[in-house]
Amino acid sequence: KEACLRISEIIGKFPELKLTGYEQDADRAIKTIIKTKPDIVFLDVEMPGKNGFEILETIRSHNLFPTIIFITAYSQYAINAIRERAFDYLLKPVDIRDFKEAIERFKERNQTSLNFDHTSLTDREKQVARLLCEGKTSKEIAELLFISFNTVNKHRKSILKKLELRSTSELLAALSGIK
Repeated sequence: KEACLRISEIIGKFPELKLTGYEQDADRAIKTIIKTKPDIVFLDVEMPGKNGFEILETIRSHNLFPTIIFITAYSQYAINAIRERAFDYLLKPVDIRDFKEAIERFKERNQTSLNFDHTSLTDREKQVARLLCEGKTSKEIAELLFISFNTVNKHRKSILKKLELRSTSELLAALSGIK
């Protein structure tokens, strides 16, 4: 409980962040995330009921892919967090400077990326494009979205055509602000 209050207090120091809720129970956390669809989720690895990786798997099975920042007292889970493509991994007690750096990198990433909401992409194409940006392969995207590998590749081609790009590399370069 103290850790939740500390993170809430830190989040309060960042006017650009809006706390939509915090939960100590894994099942309630999942329900809150599904309901509020936040841009960022701060997850502890060890929670009563389920661990943070199980929570992440469950929210992804609902086609939600928020930015994940793990906050935990256990450094041994860092490799798993990297495998799950977590945006960051902060150790408790959270240093406000580390927190600020993570938020600055998040803001920078979002400012330099294409805003798919203002394109002619369908909702499914937006999902595929966002997963491509996270570095997912067509096979991984197919599994996450419960569609075939060929369907993912059709969406990829459609995304490129609609955004007038020649390759996925161009898409990723545009998204990272390199183009």
